[in-house]
Amino acid sequence: GPTDVEFISFHPKGGSVLLAGSISDATIWMYHLPSSKCLQVFVGHECNSEGGGVTGGSFTPDGKFALTIGMDGTMRIWAPRTGMCRHVFKLYEEGSEMEGPAGLTCLAVDGGADGQLAIAGGEDGTAHVVHLQGKKVVAKLSHFDQVPTNSTTAGNGDDEEVFLTSVEAVGFASKAVNPNWAATGGSDGKLKIWDLTHGDGGQCRQTCAVKIEDSSDASNNTSSAGPTGGITRIIWHPTQAILFVSYTDGAVRIWDARNGNMLHTLTGGSTKQDAQQINDMSVEVFGTEQGPGTAV
Repeated sequence: GPTDVEFISFHPKGGSVLLAGSISDATIWMYHLPSSKCLQVFVGHECNSEGGGVTGGSFTPDGKFALTIGMDGTMRIWAPRTGMCRHVFKLYEEGSEMEGPAGLTCLAVDGGADGQLAIAGGEDGTAHVVHLQGKKVVAKLSHFDQVPTNSTTAGNGDDEEVFLTSVEAVGFASKAVNPNWAATGGSDGKLKIWDLTHGDGGQCRQTCAVKIEDSSDASNNTSSAGPTGGITRIIWHPTQAILFVSYTDGAVRIWDARNGNMLHTLTGGSTKQDAQQINDMSVEVFGTEQGPGTAV
């Protein structure tokens, strides 16, 4: 089986088929549950110079294909029955200044009116939107307004300050909200809402970031990730223009996609020191006698 599993994803129909991808050897394994029988192994992604392999994957909404991304900068469409790669999206610029392709970090599917859009965020600060059936890249979203250099020297003997420019979370709004809206979350702690109907660069509708109210906090904040740390996960509400966003500071913040306002902050620790980084979450909407409720 796979070693150092980076992701798992269930088949959308029945939930008895599981996809698991390895960050260490770039293989993807498909299992039948509960028999634990291996149905297929997908091989094609390449490990980068640092040994990074597959970073994300999912079945397409109709369940006919598997979709994966990796540190080799590619998104691949697989045929589950044969294990053959049906198409490769090379989501990096040839001849860029980076040493090798920029790795892809996160993946979301089921975008657009036809459900055929997929989006992948990358270490180079961009997110690529592709149309799976048309096998073409339809948008490149630049999450960072100005991509800073990898490091700067303060000039006074201090250590170098490292700027992180990776897109770490992506997601599509549901068809009930707007199938042409997407969101990107960066290591800078900013959430951006995009309208994909405006050309191949999209249109940024809102930039959501926590404001620093205390000037003393602002002076002590030397991290390029801002006061909240980086974003780790984005989940859209299934019927409302609301996003649930988790951060490395241990909080889940709820944002209104229409105006960019933060609605609530959910924390688990009693103090800031108690808070732990949230790497994953799920959102469930349910009904109560007092009205609809949401569990995170």
